[in-house]
Amino acid sequence: MKKILFLLVSISGLIQVKAQPIAFQTQTSVPDFYFGVQSGMESFTGLIGVTADFRMKNNFFIHAGAGIGSWGGKISAGIRNETSSEKGLGYGIALSWASGLKDFTTKLETTTGTKDVKLDLLAGYTLVPTISYKWVIAHRNRFFVEGGYAIPLQSYPWNIRDGSVLSTTGRETLKILSPGGLSAGIGFQFAL
Repeated sequence: MKKILFLLVSISGLIQVKAQPIAFQTQTSVPDFYFGVQSGMESFTGLIGVTADFRMKNNFFIHAGAGIGSWGGKISAGIRNETSSEKGLGYGIALSWASGLKDFTTKLETTTGTKDVKLDLLAGYTLVPTISYKWVIAHRNRFFVEGGYAIPLQSYPWNIRDGSVLSTTGRETLKILSPGGLSAGIGFQFAL
């Protein structure tokens, strides 16, 4: 009985000693680097991609991302400031580049009716002011939602390859599909 009591007290002491440094570390340690995934509509990484945040000072981050969107590959870089190292609001601005697609065919309205139109989707740039909200969970990892508006930095980023002449509706359809407009995303980042 004494041996069992001694063993239980010893295990209890070890658990308390082991638990204290971990609790202290999670309360005072703030990660400098995060890496994760993001998905959304006209989001920082496109439809799906990876993100990385590097803490420059306090709650000020350099933010980078790469992914695949409806206009080809997407690469983004920007800055973000957060109101807290715990859950809270953040705001930022980023420059995004979409690679475009060669030999793309889609149905569009032309001056001679709706038909398959062959075109090249050219590289497109957007300037994206954002606002975000994050929750810190599971060992300092972060879950976040982000929204903003992607301001296109060029007009008509496409070339028609088959000689078709788009109607007003056809041009407006391509403008809606091209980089720019409301941005919304959701993501998760691991603290490294």
